[in-house]
Amino acid sequence: MATFNEMMQKLVNSDYETLVSIAQEALVGVLPACKEVDPDNGGIAMATSIILSAIAADGVLTGLEKKFLADALGLNQDAINQLIGLYDRRMAEMVDVFVDHSNPNVKAEVLALVSAVAAVDEKISHQETAFIKKLLA
Repeated sequence: MATFNEMMQKLVNSDYETLVSIAQEALVGVLPACKEVDPDNGGIAMATSIILSAIAADGVLTGLEKKFLADALGLNQDAINQLIGLYDRRMAEMVDVFVDHSNPNVKAEVLALVSAVAAVDEKISHQETAFIKKLLA
């Protein structure tokens, strides 16, 4: 079985289109659980919290990460900029609680999504690794 670092390196080595596909598939898998905890917003607030927490984990937002969000979510850059403006540091804690109370399949989808976001800029920082490991705990 591959180690955590080997799995993360495999993602880092993946091409852009593969990472977009992973993120899109993970979103499809996690959205029903997001709807359960966020029924008034159709799960969008929780899904947004997951994505923005992954982006903000290292404190750096690259142009490639913004493009990735646009491609993965099917949004234009103006919508992505508005989405990013919604970020609040408390979202990461909310995501952690969500994952802690999720079934293993949902947890796996969240981890796939967060890991794809972290890997898109071809490196996973210590902060991103710490966020992913926190979700795993």
